[in-house]
Amino acid sequence: MEEMKRMVDNYEVYQAISIGKVEVLLGIDESNAERPYMVCYCTRNNSLGVEQFYAIAASADYLEAMNDFISRVQWELEDLKEERANVMVPLTPLTQAECQPIREDMRIDNQVVVIRPERLRPEYRTAVNQLVLALSGFGTSAYSRGRAVYVLNLYTGEESRWNREDFIGQIKPEHMPTWAQEKLEQHQNATQQKRKSRDDAR
Repeated sequence: MEEMKRMVDNYEVYQAISIGKVEVLLGIDESNAERPYMVCYCTRNNSLGVEQFYAIAASADYLEAMNDFISRVQWELEDLKEERANVMVPLTPLTQAECQPIREDMRIDNQVVVIRPERLRPEYRTAVNQLVLALSGFGTSAYSRGRAVYVLNLYTGEESRWNREDFIGQIKPEHMPTWAQEKLEQHQNATQQKRKSRDDAR
């Protein structure tokens, strides 16, 4: 069976490099006599994981397009270096040894769970990207057929969606980093304050 080609409009993706939160693409449209080469960014930062393309630049010259492609990858790499340099907590990845397994009969909502390193891109295999608070989703329930788990990254405060099997387990209390405990308490206090404000408004 012929493999389906990846396309951006009429351009077939020729090169693709995932770096940071984006993917940089180089596409070719052999039927386009004027601008057969295209470079763009691709993200899937939405609840459905749909590809979104932006900053599209078409070119008549392959070397010009390739230079643009390489430059964008380099820019993203420099951003990642700067981002990592600003992290003031240990980056060592968490492993199974620091976790207790998640059994099928366990609820994990409002629990701090650890994303498997192999489910993250290599540049994000650090503790600050692994430690998340499970918020909701069918995957937080025991014996649920649904697998989706919506989480809050304790370090960045960003929310995202994972599947129950994407977690190594729950972080053991004795291995919870100090920064993560502080972030968790801040989130819990903010949540309680919101609930109190809503109750007072009734």
